[in-house]
Amino acid sequence: MTQRPVSAEDLFTLQWPANPKLSPDGRHVVYEQTVVHRQRDDYVTQLMLAEVHGSFRRVLTNSATRNMCPVWSPDGKTIAFLSNQAFGLQIWLLSPDTGELRRLSCVRYGVSSIVWSPDGQTIYGLVPVAKNEGVQVFSANLTAQEADEEISREHRAWQDGPKHYHWQYYKDDGVGFQQERKQQLVAFDTDTGECRQITNGDYDVAEPAVSPDGRYICFVSYQSEREHPLFGGQLYRVPAAGGDVELLVGDLPVMHPAYSPDGNVLAFISDHSRYRQLYVIPANGGEASCISADFADSINDNCYTDILFKQYPQLPQWSKDSRFVYVLSSWQGCTEIVRFPQDGTGSQAMAVVGGERVISTFSFDGDDTFAISYLTPLHPEKIAVTKMSCGNPRERKRRKLTDPLAPEEHLLFPDTETRLDDCNDELMSELAVSQPEMFSYRSEDGWQIQGFVLKPAHVVPGQKYPVVLDIHGGPQAFYGFAYFHQFQLLAALGYAVVYTNPRGSLGFGMEFTHAVHGHYGDKDMADILHGLDEALCRYDFLDPNRVIVTGLSYGGFMVNWLVAHTDRFIAAISEGSVSNWISMYGTSDICPAFMDIQFVGKTDGETLWKHSPLAYAENVKTPLLLIHAENDLRCPIEQSEQFYSYIKRHGGAVEFFRIPHSSHVLLQNGKPSLRMARLTKMVEFINAAVTKNEK
Repeated sequence: MTQRPVSAEDLFTLQWPANPKLSPDGRHVVYEQTVVHRQRDDYVTQLMLAEVHGSFRRVLTNSATRNMCPVWSPDGKTIAFLSNQAFGLQIWLLSPDTGELRRLSCVRYGVSSIVWSPDGQTIYGLVPVAKNEGVQVFSANLTAQEADEEISREHRAWQDGPKHYHWQYYKDDGVGFQQERKQQLVAFDTDTGECRQITNGDYDVAEPAVSPDGRYICFVSYQSEREHPLFGGQLYRVPAAGGDVELLVGDLPVMHPAYSPDGNVLAFISDHSRYRQLYVIPANGGEASCISADFADSINDNCYTDILFKQYPQLPQWSKDSRFVYVLSSWQGCTEIVRFPQDGTGSQAMAVVGGERVISTFSFDGDDTFAISYLTPLHPEKIAVTKMSCGNPRERKRRKLTDPLAPEEHLLFPDTETRLDDCNDELMSELAVSQPEMFSYRSEDGWQIQGFVLKPAHVVPGQKYPVVLDIHGGPQAFYGFAYFHQFQLLAALGYAVVYTNPRGSLGFGMEFTHAVHGHYGDKDMADILHGLDEALCRYDFLDPNRVIVTGLSYGGFMVNWLVAHTDRFIAAISEGSVSNWISMYGTSDICPAFMDIQFVGKTDGETLWKHSPLAYAENVKTPLLLIHAENDLRCPIEQSEQFYSYIKRHGGAVEFFRIPHSSHVLLQNGKPSLRMARLTKMVEFINAAVTKNEK
């Protein structure tokens, strides 16, 4: 079969399987499957059910546009999930055996973060509640259409009215401005649907977890104005029957709590300046102990790609005997499942499921079996079942930062994995995709940095090809062994793509990740340029005279910084960028907390201006395209507006491409037509720059 080049339009055909959950008896996996709905210019997510042996799968839901967050009941007879089938986003209960479906909740402002009680009689969820008010429930005689119209009118009135805030973080990228309601913990009776509010405070509750005996619910809360949910909060617990809230951890930023099966221990992840570690604490409170302190790397996945529709928080998961905790960990461009002894003694942390891929979520039966979603360099996300006993566990050893990275250090794929989905198989069989090649190179301080080269789809020996140097966001993210649609499109069009993991990236140790703090535009820039030089030296098909630089978020900042400090690129594309750290401090939805971390508390005007590309904008001579989503609250559009206005006013070659109705995460889940418009404009600009250079 003749394969064709990747096209931008393939975005409309892609499918996104995700969030697999093993049934209690270990026989089935439920997962989400998202596809593009062309007519609505949006996405539709349905639930799928597969047998673990891969012999059978079927569609569980076929109505509404959002069917998500499935959770098995303790007896395995019912799946609870969130759906917008009627009355907004509510809890629905489905019997996978009989197909019986019923709506459980009917609360006015929707539900999130659902978990079952151990006896299956209650589902706990989070519901927005106004101060000094209780949970609001729709009237029994109201139709779904009337409810939708009522909520729509109320929301429009709120949007069009003045808004008064008295707390630090009052907006969220992708969501918008917050309303005067806080997420509270609510219990829903699984027989009657009656709800009972458990917490009632002027604070948000997040990530509830139920103790195995059903007596307590722990949760994360953000009760200090200095706390931002992205960086963790304080850990509390409350009796399931209601009562006083008790603080368990207040001196560490906490996220993703999970009870051990014996109920004696809580595991959680703590964020330390964008580097996460694994902790345990006695379930009744006490001193928290870091059990990953001697581990070589960070506890999370933050792979940078345009092919993950949604990234779910991955909770620690326990072995049935409560001896071990399993988490995701990023390492040298991969994301693996790693096992830690919960008592901090005995065997070292072991990577138990890996391979040259990025595992995005997993579900564990507590014994030997994992259901995983993962990406490879040549294929978007897949769902599979794998057994730990059939793999090749390996102790993660620390690597000196001056030691080269070796591909053979990565775990091998277990050859006994069972694929459960067939998403994208037909599409990928039609496409000529390029295999990225990893290389290791020496940079500042003698540190070895990871780089990748993606060849053009059809390389002719002796021919030179223009190069796109792309810089990832974060900066605490990483490029890895994961499919990237934008890169494959560029390769199909005859471009080579070079991308690197400069200091600041995850997957190379704490010192490496923290090295960028307070030093934006310094050795991180050198790492990127050394990587480009190394690639140009190693690969004779790369044309050193035709290099375009691109990047988004932190990558956009770095593009701005580069074009203000060097003229070596024939063109540049800066997307969702930062140009002025002073205004960023007061306008971003995650600042000032984010900048306090990134600049090590040195956020005075002089320091911030020194690190701002706008301060050097008069030096920009490179033709520049600025792309920015108009609803970006993470790196607000004023950042590009300032850079554009200054360069334009002083006669620079700069263009501004504004994308409406989009947030900072347009790259992953923006409207399909707008994602297409973005890709089309990028390709158009790059082609024009290369054509002009050839004349």
